[in-house]
Amino acid sequence: MGTASCGRRYKDRAGVPPGITDGLCHRRFCGIMIRPTARLFLICLAVFPFHPKGIFASEGEHEGAVKDIVPSGPYSMAIEGVNTVTVGVPYAFTCSAKCTPACTFSWRNGNRTSTGAELTLQLKARSPLEILVCVAVNPDTRKSATVSKTLGVTVGPSNIMINGPSMLTLGVENDFTCTADCYPSCTYLWKWMWEGQVLGSSSGATLSIIPPETVNYETLLCEAMDSVSHLFISTSLQRYVARLLGIYIVSPSGQWSVTVGQTFLFTCFVECTPSCTYMWTFEGKTYENDQVHVPVFHKGEKPMIKEQQEITVTQDHRTEPLTCQAKNTVSGATISVTQILTIDNPYSVRPATQGVPMAGKTYSLQCIGSQNPASITWLQNSLPLPVSDRLVLSQDNTLLTFSPLMESDTGTYQCVINVDIGDVKSLGYRMQVNFGPSKVQIVEVNKGAVGKELTALAGSITALQCVADCYPGCSISWFYNGKMLSRNASISFTPVTPPNQAVLRCVAYDPLTMKNSSAETTVIVPFGPFKVEIIEAQQGPVGKELTALAGSITALQCVADCYPACSISWFYNGKMLSRNASISFTPVTPPNQAVLRCVAYDPLTMKNSSAETTVIVPFGPSKVQIVEVNKGAVGKELTALAGSITALQCVADCYPACSISWFYNGKMLSRNASISFTPVTPPNQAVLRCVAYDPLTMKNSSAETTVIVPYGPVDVTISGSPSIEVGVKASFTCSATCSPACTYTWTVYGSPVKGSSIDITVSRYVATESISCQAQNSLSGKTATVNDTLTVSEPHWCGC
Repeated sequence: MGTASCGRRYKDRAGVPPGITDGLCHRRFCGIMIRPTARLFLICLAVFPFHPKGIFASEGEHEGAVKDIVPSGPYSMAIEGVNTVTVGVPYAFTCSAKCTPACTFSWRNGNRTSTGAELTLQLKARSPLEILVCVAVNPDTRKSATVSKTLGVTVGPSNIMINGPSMLTLGVENDFTCTADCYPSCTYLWKWMWEGQVLGSSSGATLSIIPPETVNYETLLCEAMDSVSHLFISTSLQRYVARLLGIYIVSPSGQWSVTVGQTFLFTCFVECTPSCTYMWTFEGKTYENDQVHVPVFHKGEKPMIKEQQEITVTQDHRTEPLTCQAKNTVSGATISVTQILTIDNPYSVRPATQGVPMAGKTYSLQCIGSQNPASITWLQNSLPLPVSDRLVLSQDNTLLTFSPLMESDTGTYQCVINVDIGDVKSLGYRMQVNFGPSKVQIVEVNKGAVGKELTALAGSITALQCVADCYPGCSISWFYNGKMLSRNASISFTPVTPPNQAVLRCVAYDPLTMKNSSAETTVIVPFGPFKVEIIEAQQGPVGKELTALAGSITALQCVADCYPACSISWFYNGKMLSRNASISFTPVTPPNQAVLRCVAYDPLTMKNSSAETTVIVPFGPSKVQIVEVNKGAVGKELTALAGSITALQCVADCYPACSISWFYNGKMLSRNASISFTPVTPPNQAVLRCVAYDPLTMKNSSAETTVIVPYGPVDVTISGSPSIEVGVKASFTCSATCSPACTYTWTVYGSPVKGSSIDITVSRYVATESISCQAQNSLSGKTATVNDTLTVSEPHWCGC
């Protein structure tokens, strides 16, 4: 857009509007050039007069000869461009608006600004949201408009990486993870291939694949795509397949029976790529063979590894597993095979004494089988058996004699024979010594052994057992208070009262040894606490309430039926007061009403019972208040609309309860603590008073408030000049008689304006202008309106 001042000559050209003489602007015109597109126009506009419609016009002699061009806009603004941007990627945005003449544009983006309709944006760092603001300004009217666009911001994808094992393992899932830097998130697409052929695809950050047996390697491809911007990046890696298949054990003789004391050779075959380590397990021992592995081609061209291991059978088990485990040195995968071997043992231990082994008697065991006598040793429960005065070996070590047998001799016995290949253990013999009874106990089920005393409540059931060390088994008898109770090892015991204390005894008897032993406990049957009472000395039981003056002392006792004796605790107002059965009680105030409680506790039954009374300390009245329901205490004044109902309460600290009386404007209103109050007018201001009276203390106290009944608005008036001039500001004030103060709303040109005062400037000539003011009582909501008509005149000054 260009401009030209008045008086400057322009060459004649097509498109110059009529009404311009000799290429000059009229002496009372101003010229301006506007270039909306590619054409140039010269327009002369009059400075005066001010048109009622709000635009400049030519003088009367050119009226109708020059077309009015009215500046307009900006409006219909828009920002064209993407809705989501990615950090580091440049983007272009265009701002447009309908505007005559053409608008100028400026941009705001955070702390950055630029001019022009085009904006190039390239973010260097991520932010939650990016907001573009475009401002269009009309160069003639200086009017502006704004439009904004909120952009989503994404990052990446970048730094893509695949993580997973260094080799693929046959027969198992191989897990790989694809990661990339993305915001807000990435989606992942996998492909795995062999020699350019796609074997499969899947989506997700994690891939689990089981390689087919027909391939030696696979290529993994991961593509990461931003879920918003849809930009993507990819990477790939190649992994070879580690093999571990076809394991089995071979016996040279083809037999799976072995003999204790002999050595046998077994061979383990496995298909393994690139190599394996081996571990054998037999008779609880582990062998890691370090021999050179010799490849043997078997079943076509698949490489088989041969692993040989010699084993010596030394245990007495009837069967024993032989296990070979192969571990791939690259993948770490393992495979194993187990062969069950049948074991023949020519050595055994047998009893040499007739009858059952019995504690206190002599008993012998013999080692059976061909052996060198000097090489024989004995084991009990797999541990060496020391010889003593009680444990005697024969001269050839084949006979072991116990003199006498003891309970601790129960166990598994073996003889160990030294042969050429080492020590060989015989088959074991389990010897169970008959003994007892001993260690008799009374046991409470799920709790353990009962002590010298057993507490059992009357009518309760206690699960008891009589246990004893006794083999093969003892008979059990129970006795309570000297009488037979049961012949079962387990009983459900319920005490019989009276008495509240008696002996419970269990007797264990062994019919083989013809011995008996017993255990006993004293059963205590507690009772109580019952009939707990608070007693006032020389007065008797205290009732539900106890009246005590502030500072007074009352002698009290807590009594209860209880066996054994109960412990006593006193509580006042929820706090511990004493642990004595007798107390000298003085009430502590406040509060003036609290619970005094005594608790009797039986430590055996773990039960308690209590008695309580409410201690009342008379007081009051004090702190008298008038309270408005759901609002709180009323102050010195209470505003109430005429005819309204206000829920009021008269509250006071008073015990026992005070009587309440209400007075309004000096007259009795009510004798209830709560009233629904409606003011009586006139007058519009009067005293409301409530009086609280305590019949015990014979005292009274009161509270009062002044009730104010709002009124108005009346006498609404507008103050100000009755006439106004065009273009000259005039001030007006609205007032009314109103309690409390009113709010004011003006109506000017059909629009509301708040406030008691207003300034008016008329921009066009009219004969009259109407204004009105409405006054509204802020409490009652009542309104009153006054209207005024103002005369309008031309200004008394020249603007030329």
